Amino acid sequence: MYAGLLALFARLPTDLREGSNDLRIYRDTGEAVLRGEVPYRGFFLEYPPGSIPTFLPPALLSDDRSGYIQLFASEMALVLVAALVLTALTARRLRGASAWPVPAFAFASSAILLYPVAVTRYDAVVALTLALAALCATLGGRYLLIAYASLGFGAAAKLVPALATLPLALLRHTAVRGYAVFFAVLALFFGSALLFGGGGFLESFAYHADRGLQVESLAASILMMLGLVGGVAFEYGAFEVEGPMADLAASLSLPFTGALVLFTALAMYREHRAGRFGAEAFPRYAAALILAFMLGSKVLSPQYMIWLLPLVPLSFGGLAGAGVSLVLLAACLATTQVFPTHYADLLNARYPGPELLLGRNLLLVLLWGLLLLLPGKTPEKGAP
Repeated sequence: MYAGLLALFARLPTDLREGSNDLRIYRDTGEAVLRGEVPYRGFFLEYPPGSIPTFLPPALLSDDRSGYIQLFASEMALVLVAALVLTALTARRLRGASAWPVPAFAFASSAILLYPVAVTRYDAVVALTLALAALCATLGGRYLLIAYASLGFGAAAKLVPALATLPLALLRHTAVRGYAVFFAVLALFFGSALLFGGGGFLESFAYHADRGLQVESLAASILMMLGLVGGVAFEYGAFEVEGPMADLAASLSLPFTGALVLFTALAMYREHRAGRFGAEAFPRYAAALILAFMLGSKVLSPQYMIWLLPLVPLSFGGLAGAGVSLVLLAACLATTQVFPTHYADLLNARYPGPELLLGRNLLLVLLWGLLLLLPGKTPEKGAP
């Protein structure tokens, strides 16, 4: 997987490597911190403070943009390898020594299918924190606190892993201590950013709150197919759709996302009350909660798919596990067909861009539904 990712990365066109806005921000941030500038106060940063440690090693070891980009890609590929190993170990722990090939194959294949963003964005770090949390959830006991700490770091890097604490809290009566660890890790990063960055740190949250409806979101894909989009503009580092209906959809994004997350959480709690909730349910409902966020959010960037790689393949065993993994693979393939292959077609509302995007988003809806509807395994008595 490491070799395949870097080989495909080397073949990316210049505008997705040296011309990438994200990679430019990563390098500028790393260089600024090494010069002694304070994030958020000395310069604006749109990402949470947990992302900064990811940007530093390539900046420390490189002399120019090309060198930084190559080192960053290698760093992210190694992070994905670590997440792959943890995913395989979790599969062995959950379902036996022979259960790891299908989840491992699904993870590696999905990562390679996502090669345009897999090593050019820092979302691999989020995947690693989720993979570690899944393994620790299967180990139980004191390892659950490590799972909370891992999710705390993941949330400090990109917020969304906070949703995965909800299924973790149902495993044992350690939720109070677990959340104390989670918020302690989160406070270490956020507290430091607020202390030193002040208003600049708060401005980074306002920046995302003010964003419009991204062109790749579920709502945007529906509006485009219905012909209700007035145009596309580049704002806040991404392409957003314009028009009255797009503005309405953007304003409804937060309550709609909240409703999807609440519905997912209630389905999860019902399983818990019915006695069908054990360690094997953690990846399933962590993935379902993250998918609920992705589907409702006004931003659905292609790199968000990376969050699902250590979770979906572990959600079920047997044919059900193979089935949801195939849906994930299809969604990853469709994601790359949308970006970058047919991205110009999408932005110009030209076939097959909007059709591919709607198909990808419907695959994510299907995946979310399967995670909630397929029967899970009843945990053995005494299992974590």
